[in-house]
Order: sequence, then C-alpha cells, then structure tokens
Amino acid sequence: MLTTDEYRAVFDAAPDGVAVVDHDGVIRAVNPKVEQMFGWSADELIGRPVEALLPEALREVHVAYREGFIRNPHDRPMGVGLDLKALRSDGSEVPVEISLSPWVQADGGLRVVCSIRDVTGYRRLQNFSEGALRATEEERKRIARELHDDTAQRLATLILRVGALSRERDHARRKALFEEVRAEIVEAAESVKRMSRGLRPPEIEELGIESAVRAHVRTLSEAGFKASAQLGRVNDVLDATQKLALYRIVQEGLSNAFRHSGAESASVRLFRSEGQVVAEVRDRGCGFVASVEADGRTGLGLIGMQERAQMIGGRLCVDSELGKGTLVRVTLPIQSEVARE
Repeated sequence: MLTTDEYRAVFDAAPDGVAVVDHDGVIRAVNPKVEQMFGWSADELIGRPVEALLPEALREVHVAYREGFIRNPHDRPMGVGLDLKALRSDGSEVPVEISLSPWVQADGGLRVVCSIRDVTGYRRLQNFSEGALRATEEERKRIARELHDDTAQRLATLILRVGALSRERDHARRKALFEEVRAEIVEAAESVKRMSRGLRPPEIEELGIESAVRAHVRTLSEAGFKASAQLGRVNDVLDATQKLALYRIVQEGLSNAFRHSGAESASVRLFRSEGQVVAEVRDRGCGFVASVEADGRTGLGLIGMQERAQMIGGRLCVDSELGKGTLVRVTLPIQSEVARE
C-alpha cells in the first residue's frame, strides 16, 4: 500500500495534467503539469471554478454539462472524439482531451479527477496530414487535367495527322505533314518532361541539389519573379533524402515569397557553416508576424517545411516582420562520412 507521500509523488509526476474538482465545480488540487500547461500557479487555481480553464463562450454550456455529470457520475475515458479547448492564463486557447473519474470520499462527498492532455502536437499533425492529403489530391487533379487537356489532346491530334500522312500522295505536302507531326511529338515530350520535373527534379540525382535549386530559380525568373541564388557546395555531405527535403523547403519558401509576400524578388543561399548545412530564402515583402520561430501555427506551408526539416534532423526558423519581409532558414548538422555510410 502506498503512503500518502507516495500518492502525492505519483500525482505530481503524472505526465498529463490532473485537477481534482468538487461537486460544485471548484478546483481543489492541481498537479505541476496543469500549472505548466495553463500558466497559472496552483495557488491561483485552487478555489476557482473549473470553468476558469475554459474559453468564455463555453463556460455556460459547461456548467450545465458538469451538473449533469454530478447527477450521474461515471468514468469518461480520454479521447471520445470531442473537440475541446482550454484557456491559458495569457488568453490563448489550447486543444485538449479530458477524462473524468468520479471519486467518492469516506464522508460521501464527491470529487472528480480530471486528467487533461494537451493535444496541440497531435492536432497539428492531424491538420498537416489532412492538408497534405488534400494537397496530394489537388496535385493529382492538376496532373490529370494537364494530361487530359495537353498531352492527351496532343496525342489525339497526332493520331489524326499520322492518318492524314499515311493517305497523302503529294510529296511536298507529305513532307510538310511529317514536319508538323515531328513538332507535335517534340512538344508532347516537353510537356511530359515538365510534369516529371515538377514531381521530382532530375537535377537532384544527376547533378546535385545546387543545380536543382538553380534550375528552379531560373524557372521562376522566366515566369517574371526575380530570384537570385548564391549556392555553395553542399551536395557531397547530404544523402538523397536530405537533398530532396532541403530542395522542397527552398521551393516552398520561394513559392510563399512569390504568391504571398508582395515582393518582386527573393534570394536563396545554400552554404556550410560551423558543421552545418544552411539553406535560406529571403524576401523584402510584406511579412506576416513579428519575429517568430515556426511552430506550425502559421499555415500549412510552414508546417510542411517544419515537418521536412525535422524528418532529416534539421531545424527550421522563420523570422518575419511586418513591412520588412521574411527569412526562412533551415540548418542541418553535417554527419560524418562514416555515420552517413
């Protein structure tokens, strides 16, 4: 049997937040995880109604729900599919999962043990996964449209022209039709090549990440967005996964600058520094927030970049200031040749 001190130690060491609430909804005890999660000290929380931990819009509804639970107390496990939000001391909201366990004391009084889990990371991953799935479906639609509207139409035209070519008896006209068919085949091949390049740039495997980034910068410049690149040699210290992830981060950073910053240009740097590979994308556009580190709350694009950076053991930082532009920077420790093999 555990002693009172041992029970208290278990309570304090619980990985989830634990709050004990009485039958009137008043907080009687909280563990350190609750203090950490919500930004209030135990002294500030004890004696307050549990609704203090909820956004104001939910408090009235929660009172009715709590009173119903007190009339019919029962175990309610965590993760029942409810979209629950809690309120931090700074006014920000945090997604949570909550389990409830009634506890009848020796004198017949009722306490409710509330286990509270911060599911910010889970929700972020869920949102990213859903967004990535949507993006994948949109990419499939785009490719399908391009195949149908461009490649398939070109091939249909070629079939007609080849038929006409086979029936043509006039030598001069036959030669002209042959040149038209040849030109159509070249254009169809170029169209397929463009689609293939968009899915996985061949320069990465054939020439290295520097060439792939340079080719993408050139493509943007040809589209009217002035992009420049200062690219050091980093290809030899990166494996295939790292090269592709860094390329996609640079690609997304340039895409954000092109579509959202309002800037007319952006620059890319790729270099080694103090045992790390560093990739930077900078624009002088409108910016979006005051100097923050990317934490997944600022949109799917940044979430995707952060996920890619973490996947290869790197770190992504985004420094943006309203009216002064944005710097996207990813750093990746260089592994030794032995470790990489």
